[in-house]
Amino acid sequence: MDEQKMTEQSVSEAEKPRKPIRHMIWVVALIALALMIVGELLGGFITGFLTALLNIQSGEMLFLFMYFTFIGIDLIVLLYTGLFEKPVFRSFGYRTPGGEGNTWKNFGIGLLVGFGMNALCILLAWLHGDIHFSVGAFRLPYLLLALVFVCIQSGAEELLCRGYMMGALRDRYNVWIAAAFNALFFGALHLGNNGVTALGIVSVVAVGFALSVAMISLDSLWFCIAVHTAWNFSQSIFFGLPNSGIVSEGTFLHLEAAKNSFFYDTGFGVESSCPAVIAMLVLTAVLFWIGKKKKADK
Repeated sequence: MDEQKMTEQSVSEAEKPRKPIRHMIWVVALIALALMIVGELLGGFITGFLTALLNIQSGEMLFLFMYFTFIGIDLIVLLYTGLFEKPVFRSFGYRTPGGEGNTWKNFGIGLLVGFGMNALCILLAWLHGDIHFSVGAFRLPYLLLALVFVCIQSGAEELLCRGYMMGALRDRYNVWIAAAFNALFFGALHLGNNGVTALGIVSVVAVGFALSVAMISLDSLWFCIAVHTAWNFSQSIFFGLPNSGIVSEGTFLHLEAAKNSFFYDTGFGVESSCPAVIAMLVLTAVLFWIGKKKKADK
């Protein structure tokens, strides 16, 4: 009887589908790096072609096209997942009205969350006297175009990290292992940014973990893209502050003076501040609570 049970158990284990080797952590990381490199090359080619074709020479427009360069990563990730990771690819799409996940409602909430958190961090730095602004021209067409281009850039990072990586890793590992590795990988991608600091990397890792938790709790890549887009757009284009060390052009507000403090870093911007880290920890806690509540309601 025992031998029969052992035989049945071994047969049932043999019938279990094996997890693909390509979903192992180190393989996923290498594939992600390859997608990013190929995407950057493709994006550089597309951007170079368009700027030459349109004869774009304005510093402001060339700055925006720096964001547009990420279109190559968007296309390569979509192509790879469409060919080899179909369940992940399907998770990028729109869900039916009233459903959960990728809805315009979640996208809108993400925009509000991203803008609100960034604006609050900047407000604290301004009230503390660390940054001083002057008001520039309000050019709505330029701001809308900038929002689209920033969404392309933020969308590329989210498609790669929260989309492809989280989707592939969750197929083989516990979701929290996938979230932790995803956040560390996301932080590592920013190590070479201008003006990077230890606190800045901690902040970026906290962002990566918060948005990974959003994928676990909300199952919404669109929410992640929206938060990322609103944070980068408000910081870089609206308030005219460095975005991960990159100084903006053509902004609505102009930074006239700045100093280092608890609330601001002159090299890396508001991202390298304690309030930014705290904001991400609060967002993580809220998203974790939402996920727990959803489980309890089922």
